[in-house]
Amino acid sequence: MKTTLGSLSVDKQFTGGYRRLLRNLGLLILFVVVLAASTVVYFDERLVEDLSAKLIASTTATVGRQIDAFFESAETNLLIAIEQLQRIEGEDDELMEQLFLRLSPFLNQYRNANGIQISKVGTGKEYMMLIPTPEETRFLVRRHDPEQWGAGRARFEHWQDGEMLEAWIRNSQYDATTRPWYQAAIEADENVIVSTEPYIFYALKKPGLSLSVRWHKRDSQGDYITAFHFVLTFLSHITEAMRPTENGMVFVFTRDKRLVGLPANTRFEDQHAVDAALLDSIDDVDLPIVQAAVTEWEQNGRTRETFAFDVNGQTWWAGFETEAEGLAHDRLWSGTLVPESDFIGALSWQRNSVLAAIFGLGLLLALVITINYVRAMRRDLREAVYRIGQKLGPFELLYKIGEGGNGAVYSARHALLRRPTAVKVMRAEFAVNESAKRRFEHEVRITSSLTHPNTIAIYDFGRMADGTLYYAMEYLNGLTLEDLVRIAGPLDVARVIHVLHQVCGSLAEAHGKNLIHRDIKPSNIILCETGGLYDVAKVLDFGLVKDTQQTAPDLTQVNTLVGTPLYMAPELIADAAGFSPSSDLYALGAVGYYLLTGRNVFEGTSAVEICAMHLHDEPVPPSQRSGRKIPADIETLIMACLAKKVEQRPRSAEAMSEALARCEAFGVWDVEQARRWWSENRNLLPMEKHNESHTPLSDTHLLVDLDEKLGYQRASGGPKD
Repeated sequence: MKTTLGSLSVDKQFTGGYRRLLRNLGLLILFVVVLAASTVVYFDERLVEDLSAKLIASTTATVGRQIDAFFESAETNLLIAIEQLQRIEGEDDELMEQLFLRLSPFLNQYRNANGIQISKVGTGKEYMMLIPTPEETRFLVRRHDPEQWGAGRARFEHWQDGEMLEAWIRNSQYDATTRPWYQAAIEADENVIVSTEPYIFYALKKPGLSLSVRWHKRDSQGDYITAFHFVLTFLSHITEAMRPTENGMVFVFTRDKRLVGLPANTRFEDQHAVDAALLDSIDDVDLPIVQAAVTEWEQNGRTRETFAFDVNGQTWWAGFETEAEGLAHDRLWSGTLVPESDFIGALSWQRNSVLAAIFGLGLLLALVITINYVRAMRRDLREAVYRIGQKLGPFELLYKIGEGGNGAVYSARHALLRRPTAVKVMRAEFAVNESAKRRFEHEVRITSSLTHPNTIAIYDFGRMADGTLYYAMEYLNGLTLEDLVRIAGPLDVARVIHVLHQVCGSLAEAHGKNLIHRDIKPSNIILCETGGLYDVAKVLDFGLVKDTQQTAPDLTQVNTLVGTPLYMAPELIADAAGFSPSSDLYALGAVGYYLLTGRNVFEGTSAVEICAMHLHDEPVPPSQRSGRKIPADIETLIMACLAKKVEQRPRSAEAMSEALARCEAFGVWDVEQARRWWSENRNLLPMEKHNESHTPLSDTHLLVDLDEKLGYQRASGGPKD
């Protein structure tokens, strides 16, 4: 009976993979749901806002058109009335006698007008025809003629169906020259129609406004003023009829916030209530929604843009517009208010349908991802176990550690020495590619020629029967600098110096043999424990190494940019053939920057953007980037390595190593500190599979090869039971 460590390792490896799948899947579903809900809510609000803006704009435009049409019609009728008066021949007496027959048709047909008034300028002569209410059929006429009846007295007449029913003379304190319509016409040019601000009519005691014009009668020497009077209920008829939504409302007000057109409201169903509210200040009327809207509008600078406001926890949308043209220009404002609930109710079905579709799509996407992920994991499992237990020369593969561009790395052990080993096996599809095989051999040959203790060691190299290449190297129990910073954050300054000093030694040997690594980065440097030593740095992945003395054809394509953009020197970006030892030192400076700050020197959204930064931007000093105090000596050295010009960097890896040794913090990170850190943070390391001395007894698996054990006992004559 034989139990292999590889099978247990694979089981644990993929058990962890399934756990990560469940975690990532949960995060994915949560992300999709939150994103979907946020997107729908966002677009739902935008849709409500857009619909509100369009509806309010449409309603406001309709109100404006109706008000403009009213004033345009009134202007036209006023001009027609004046033309009728121009046709009356004779002096004032003849004119006044014919006024009723000439003007009464306007009041009969134009029911929005409540009165017509004519005054001869400078004489005190005045004629007014009035309909008390639109339902009335009788006309009230008032005539002032100081020459006939004396000052302060007037003649009153009742007319119906073209006949005068009665007439009487009585005292009257009315003075036309003090009324707004008269003063507005006097101040305006001749034949220019003007509109008054809303005011209280003298006779009716109701709020209204007037249109008036000063004109000259062609067959006399006199100037006349003619005015049409309108009670403000005509504006309320417009606003009360305009309901943009079921609960929406429209109102009209003056520049000084006096109501002249009331919103639809049960309080204003009685005419007396309407008359009482007209011309009241908005601040004094019990209309809290209107008051809140106007207050918000004024705080926004009397904007014409649609905006939202809240009243008692309910959101409303509002829009305001002034009459841009005509007699009401800049005098009257219309406001349109719409509760958001009126839109939400109409959009609820659409919103719920979209939500259901998005959530359904999210679940379907999660299912597809799960299936694909499981298939990928099973494929990886098959690939991982495909070679488990396989023997490559003296090495038995135990489990898969990782995978790179041209091959997979397995944990293995030597059949006789039982020494932990890492074996890199070329991908099967590359076994028939001669170019790929040459690059693989190049990586092995270059790496095996290096013997520095901080460079990973190569043990063996071989070829399988199908042509697949492999090589064996030392097994490192540790973690990359990238993983270390990602887990533990920026490193202590003394520890950074300790690590960089070791890497300089590895690079110094490579550069001494005219070899340029070209891919120095945190993920290609492992910090490990080996031979009782802690914090030992090992430089990996010499697959992109370039021999500066090479005379044979290059294994990489000409003018091909190789390396990792985050750690690539400017000269390599500008010219792929511009590599030199200084290029590796630039990358090492970027590694040091990453270790000190936890951030890359330059960070962008694309490789092109990052490369452009390496070419043109100056890096931010590590102390400013990290916000912590970093000694000037190591910061200056790191910034020198990151210089754009090669000649401004350390002249060699040895020179950089010496500069690190001169730093004040050099040697502060000693053996004892390293040992303590590794002892306290062993849980951060990958699971150790070969060194049982570091594994807690509770997690130890006792693996015994019974056949081998019994065979040994028989051979040695030991106990048989």
